[in-house]
Amino acid sequence: MPGLLRLASIVSLTASTSLRAPARPQSFYDAVVVGAGHNGLACAALLAKAGRSVAVFERCRRLGGAAVSEPDLWPGYTLSTASYVCSLLDPWLVEQLELREHGLAYYRKDPYAFTPLLDGRSLLLGSDRSSNAREIAAFDRRDAAGFEAYVERTERLGRALFDSFSDEQPRFERFDAETQRLLRGSAAELVERFVATPVLQAELVNDGLIGTYLGPYDPGTGYVLAHHLAGRLLNAQGAWAFVRGGMGSVSKALAAAAIRYGAEIFSTAPVTKILAAGGRARGVESGGHRVSAHVVASNAHPRTMFLDLLDSSALDPAFLAKVREWKSTGPSLKLNLALGELPDFSSRPGRNAQPHHGATIHVAPSIDYLQRAFEDARERGESDEPLIECFMQTPTDPSLAPPGKHILAVFAQYFPYDRAGGWTETKREAAADKIVAILARHAPNLPRAIEHRQVLAPPDLETRFGLIGGHIFHGELVPGQIYEDRFATRTPVRDLYLCGSGAHPGGCVSGFPGKRAAAAILHDLRAVR
Repeated sequence: MPGLLRLASIVSLTASTSLRAPARPQSFYDAVVVGAGHNGLACAALLAKAGRSVAVFERCRRLGGAAVSEPDLWPGYTLSTASYVCSLLDPWLVEQLELREHGLAYYRKDPYAFTPLLDGRSLLLGSDRSSNAREIAAFDRRDAAGFEAYVERTERLGRALFDSFSDEQPRFERFDAETQRLLRGSAAELVERFVATPVLQAELVNDGLIGTYLGPYDPGTGYVLAHHLAGRLLNAQGAWAFVRGGMGSVSKALAAAAIRYGAEIFSTAPVTKILAAGGRARGVESGGHRVSAHVVASNAHPRTMFLDLLDSSALDPAFLAKVREWKSTGPSLKLNLALGELPDFSSRPGRNAQPHHGATIHVAPSIDYLQRAFEDARERGESDEPLIECFMQTPTDPSLAPPGKHILAVFAQYFPYDRAGGWTETKREAAADKIVAILARHAPNLPRAIEHRQVLAPPDLETRFGLIGGHIFHGELVPGQIYEDRFATRTPVRDLYLCGSGAHPGGCVSGFPGKRAAAAILHDLRAVR
């Protein structure tokens, strides 16, 4: 019977990223995982592969957390509602869990960056060095060599970070003094060392700001930039990929691997309490059931885990102060648009699919523009001229939309969670209208091409995905909240582990926090049992 139940789970999972499981959990497991985000699923799969009995409890019907595909929002569309591209996913996990056998497929996003300008010019960068040189030389030929030097330096930074992501005891001091200086510094200063063309500077600095409530000249954004260039999924340092079928395919493959190895996954089964006694975790409570376990691993945001699910009397005041003071105010708004036709950019005309349609589309002509966007939000609650980056996977994966239709995923800053007066439906729609109007300056056909739209402000990201404060990384990813200053995998409560992005190395769809938690759990279980 258990085998049949797991088979049914896999069949259901393939269709919708939700699943059936045994009607009720067992009374005891070696490990219970709280939350079926991609890190929780990675942790569960690795524990199950090692022969441990594992149960995963997820509050939502659909698995994956923010790495999810929704096929039922608009007829004929499959929407990557939150996360939308992939680079940092650990290649070791792909191989160890045989994720390709479970349907995971991805391909390089190339060209990778496109910025249209209002004067009719534009900048398109990809993997072809000679093409990049021509594009840059159209602005300033001296910057072609500077760009090559920038790429070489940031690839080294990215490699150094990637090589530290699996560290059992993460320490920022592992880096040499020059690397530490660059990571502690600002994204703007790093970029300005190499190139002078404003649009090129802005295109590069953008990676240092995504998801971060800081401006381009603020210390620590150098780390954010390097973090976004640390991925090695495609065997090309820093390259980004589209996942076939949308980002939910990552979670779907991880869940299928976990089930194959024997894990049980319960959807629409929120954990309401982490059970602890005598200074150690004992299990969880979900749906009125108490489930005991040797260990508990939580994929939840640190504030949810330590303040909501766990009795705070189990924690000392200094640790609780760290939890409460954790910087987790998100500045990001996600706007998903279903289009009846491709955007027709004035700087590169045509509604037929062209290379720039598959690149990350930036609206930011200079670093000064990005700085003003940040300052506007600080002073008035949101940006007048926001940072905008857009993605369209449908030109290269038409299975995601009806024939001839497309999805434009828009990630915009700065629209902070804590804006004065809060968020209302009127403010959400006004923010979306502003973004569409700005994009229409570059692609005039866009407004009339929109057939459906979805607006997710930071409070929506919190409610839907458990991203407290609407912060996509489970807290700012800057010095003071990275490496040894991030939350440890082993928590102050014995047998309670953090397997989500609040632990090293932090956010993005990587699986590293889940992998590190599984390693710690297996080590500790072997040591005492």
